[in-house]
Parts: sequence; structure tokens; C-alpha cells
Amino acid sequence: MLGALGLDETHEAAYRTLVSVGVAEVPDLARRLTLGEHDTEHALRLLERHGLAARSTARPGRWVATPPGVALGALLVRQRHELDKAELAAALLAEEY
Repeated sequence: MLGALGLDETHEAAYRTLVSVGVAEVPDLARRLTLGEHDTEHALRLLERHGLAARSTARPGRWVATPPGVALGALLVRQRHELDKAELAAALLAEEY
């Protein structure tokens, strides 16, 4: 469902799981996702880059999900902006053609 926002199934599953548990350490999240810890850490770092997860400041070594309304809203705005730019580029190319 979140593929349009640049997330594959693994990253979406990691985000959904993190949302449902609230806060998790890498080993716990890896077990829940049936992934290795390295792959889970990689998924969390990508979620962090997308603004969907962050390292807990209150609990070192744990990760928290960014609230979906905030994080997904920001991704949607960014995606819409990219689509607007692509639409403009297509219009310019059509004029040139």
C-alpha cells in the first residue's frame, strides 16, 4: 500500500510493526519481522531517512515510529511535488516536440 511513497514490502512491514508496538529494539523487531538484525537495522535506517522512524531519545537502543499522520502526510506532499515537477517537464517536452 505504501509502495507509491517509495517503500517496499519489507520497509512497510517494519513501519507497520513499529507503529503497532510503539517502541522496539532491533533484535525484537527483527524477530517480529522474521528478518536478520542487519536487514532490520537497514530497514530502520531507510525509514529514518524517510522521516518514518527515529531512534528513541528516552530509551537508547530503541526505535520509535513517527506518527503516521505526520510522517505519511509529509511523504505525500513530497511525492505530489515530485509529480508536479514531472508533469511540468512532460508539458515542456510536449511543447518542444
